[in-house]
Amino acid sequence: MNTATNELVTDEIDFMRRVVPLDGARVIELGCGSADLSRRLVERGIVRSVVALEVDQRQHAANLASQPPPGLSFLPGGAEAIPLADAQFDLAIMLKSLHHVPLYVLDQAPREVRRVLVPGGHLYVSEPVYAGDFNAAARTTPSS
Repeated sequence: MNTATNELVTDEIDFMRRVVPLDGARVIELGCGSADLSRRLVERGIVRSVVALEVDQRQHAANLASQPPPGLSFLPGGAEAIPLADAQFDLAIMLKSLHHVPLYVLDQAPREVRRVLVPGGHLYVSEPVYAGDFNAAARTTPSS
């Protein structure tokens, strides 16, 4: 399913349910941060399991110490070099993380995602939209 939208998303899970198959999915989240989305997906029983990867060592350590719910596991790593075997996930999620992949390895990330997805698997990418008055003001350079 190729779905692009400029819809304002206020509930990521509700939106995801409309555009990708979630029920019983084996999921990998790349750049999970504190893994709030992954936690909600497994706690609500929406997906079978989530393996959540994070490159930041401090955040990864905090995730490990957080006593994750059953079905959620954490690994260190990034989208450009996923430390897992081929074809084991139904869905890959990059929630506000694609823009953090370094440019010099950015072309490797989609290849790695494809490698770990089962045939017919899906990639869900959600990136922040930098628009509106605040962002316009932040772009403006003050006169000296």
